[in-house]
Amino acid sequence: MRVRSLLSVVIVALGLLVAPFAAQAGAVAHSASASCYRQVGDHWECVTPGAFCPAAAHGKYGYSEDGDAYRCVQDGSYWRWKPTSTSGPAPTPTPSPTAKPVKPACSRAYLPLPDPKCQPGARNPAVTQATIATTVCRAGWVKKIQAPASYTNALRVKQIAQYGHKDTRPSHYQEDALIPLSLGGAPKSVKNLWPEPLYKAGGRTALDKDAVERRLARAVCAGDVRLSAAQKAIAKDWRTALKRLGL
Repeated sequence: MRVRSLLSVVIVALGLLVAPFAAQAGAVAHSASASCYRQVGDHWECVTPGAFCPAAAHGKYGYSEDGDAYRCVQDGSYWRWKPTSTSGPAPTPTPSPTAKPVKPACSRAYLPLPDPKCQPGARNPAVTQATIATTVCRAGWVKKIQAPASYTNALRVKQIAQYGHKDTRPSHYQEDALIPLSLGGAPKSVKNLWPEPLYKAGGRTALDKDAVERRLARAVCAGDVRLSAAQKAIAKDWRTALKRLGL
C-alpha cells in the first residue's frame, strides 16, 4: 500500500516537470509555423493567422495558404497577422475637401454705393419727361406707389445676407431706391432697391444721399434738369450727381 502511494507521488512529480517542456515545445512549434511567411513585392505570403509579424511587415497585407487576406496590425505591445475584410490592399482614403467660405453675392467694396452688378438701378416706365407733372411732381404721388413695408422689410433682410454684412440688424439699414421714386425709380425692383447702411460708410451716410435726392427732384420739377439726365447721374454715383449736372 505504501509502495503504491510512493509511485503515485513520483508520477505526479514527473508530470509537473514534463508540462513546462511540453508547453515550450508547443510554443516553438507555433513559432515555427508562424515563421512560414515570405515577402513577395509589397505583400507577404504563407501568413499564419494570429502569429507575430516582423517589423518589415508592419501595416502590410499578407495572405494565408488558403488565400485569405490578413494585415500586420498592432495588438497591445506586439504586432500580429489579423484578418481583414478586403482581398487586397485597402484603398487610400480620400480626404474630405475643406469647406470654403461662401462668397457674398454682392460686394461691399462700393459702399456707400451698391454693387452695380446687383443694383444698377431700374426705372418706373410710368414716369417720363412727359408725365412728370402728373407723377413725380404731383404732391403725394410718391407715397401712393411705395412698396408695402412687408415687402421691403423682407427684401432688406435677404439683401443684407447677400452683401455679407457682419452686422445683420435690419434697423441699421434702410431699403433705399438707388434711383429714388421721386425721380422715377422702380418701387419694387431688386435691381433698384438695396440695404443702404444708416451708419457712416465710405465717408458718407444715407442722409447725405437723401439731400441729393431732394435737390435733384426740385431741379427736375422746376425744369432745370431733364428727368433722364438726373436718373443717369444718380444711378452712376450720387456723390458726384450734382456736380455732373451743374447744380
